[in-house]
Order: sequence, then structure tokens, then C-alpha cells
Amino acid sequence: MTNFTTRFWAQVDKTDTCWNWTGCLIKGGYGKITYNGKQTVVHRVSYEMSGDVIPTGMDIDHICRNRVCVRPDHLRLATRKENNENHGGAYKNSQSGIRGVTKQKNRWRAQVRHNGKLINAGSYVNIEDAEAAVIAKRLELFTHNVADRAA
Repeated sequence: MTNFTTRFWAQVDKTDTCWNWTGCLIKGGYGKITYNGKQTVVHRVSYEMSGDVIPTGMDIDHICRNRVCVRPDHLRLATRKENNENHGGAYKNSQSGIRGVTKQKNRWRAQVRHNGKLINAGSYVNIEDAEAAVIAKRLELFTHNVADRAA
């Protein structure tokens, strides 16, 4: 192993599931390291060290949705759109705590953002119905949403 490879893997805690980066983190919770003279996120380095090439403009998506995971089989090539599809959970400012569900008067609105457009999945009295509708719409439109497919 090279000196860099030894230094890299010394900062990884290999659990039964994810291989967690224990070194420096950047804002947003991703691991970072200096690689080929540049600050780089560690999941991209791990992907390349596994022998794969990252084409220009492509992201590396964490299938496990764990930002500090560097386990190569938990990483996959993705377009920015595909990577964004694998977002987990509701956003911090969510009114409902459910991704894509917002309160509108006395009803719950289900919406999905796809290809830059906000797509309406209906308005519901019950939050459970709105959640089911937004999940169904994501399953219809998205290809990389691991959380919805596992449910």
C-alpha cells in the first residue's frame, strides 16, 4: 500500500454496515482529505481507489445515505438529479416532518420536485394519505430513491 492509501484507511472505522470516515469533515458532513494536491471529498477518493473512474460532471451517490461512508459497494455513479432523488427524510424547515408534504389551510398537500418542476400529487385531509401519495409519485418519477423503494 502507498503512504496515501495507508493514511486514508487509517481514518476509516469499518463497521458491519458502513465504513465511516473519522477524519476531517466539511460543512454538510462529508469527509475530506487532500488528494493529488487538492481538497477532495473522501467518498469520491474511495470510489476511485476501488478502481472505478468518475466521468466529468458525475456525482457519487451514497446508496446508504450515510455521508461519512466510504465503503465502495455503498457508492454509485449518479447524475446530480439522481443523487438528489436519494435525499433522506424531510427538510429542516418542513411543516409536516414528511418529505414533500406541506400544510395548506386544513389539508395536506403532496408535491414532488422533478426535473426542476414542482409536481402536485394531490391534497388530502389526512397526513397519512398525503405521505402515501408523495411516496407513490416519487416511485413513479424517480430512479434512485432508495428509502422509498425499501419501505
